[in-house]
Amino acid sequence: MNKLSELLSEQISPEAIADAIKTMDMTWHVRQLFDALPVHGNTSDDNVRRAALLGIVNVATHHLTLHCTEYGNLSVQIPQGSTASSLYSVPGCTLLFAMNDQSFTVDLYNVFDDHLALKERAVVREGQPLLIEGPHTLFDCHPCTQDHCAIVGSLNWPDRTADISVFDRESLRKIAWFPHDESAARFLVSLELLEATQDPGLGKIAEELIYHYHPAVAWKAFQVIHHLSPQAATHYVPLLRQLDNPHLDGLLDQWSQAA
Repeated sequence: MNKLSELLSEQISPEAIADAIKTMDMTWHVRQLFDALPVHGNTSDDNVRRAALLGIVNVATHHLTLHCTEYGNLSVQIPQGSTASSLYSVPGCTLLFAMNDQSFTVDLYNVFDDHLALKERAVVREGQPLLIEGPHTLFDCHPCTQDHCAIVGSLNWPDRTADISVFDRESLRKIAWFPHDESAARFLVSLELLEATQDPGLGKIAEELIYHYHPAVAWKAFQVIHHLSPQAATHYVPLLRQLDNPHLDGLLDQWSQAA
């Protein structure tokens, strides 16, 4: 088994893995995983293989995932040539590493409820990985230039209960958010569709989803219940408080003041 995949096969702390990869040939290990990718249509034609690889690249994040387990995932990315207008938080913990003896630069931002604040600029070099705590720090890799283009390697331990926050690059203000958890996103969309179509079973579904572990789903279900029966909604406030989510608690405080 590849040493990198071994590190993700059990629950090892990100700090311990960061120490381990300082002395590993990350270029060699990543190339091994790359060559082992299950690309459909095994062929010796390099052009066909390249086309198949492009098909498994995440077009939203420009990442190619090389290995994934229940604990975390490993991916590589070439930063976009042009700077995107928004910055996205990465829930969980991320370990950035360099390969091919090519360094890359990242901007680090402190994350607050409604804005970012530039913290520092860091250079990631081979043998010097950078560990980033997602809840507190947002990172932004500098795009490739004509003179310098490095592959960014990353190990990520996701927090599926957290949200992905979106910030405007210029103002650094928070402009949107969406759930990192796929099931939470599906439930949110489903509630909105049922609400838009005035489905008669909306209330019953909301009463089930109010117990969902993701605060965004529970809050949306609470809003639906409150719209249908304000008095019934009050009975669910203690339940939502048990999620111990500061953002949700703030919304409940605003709701209590307006009620």
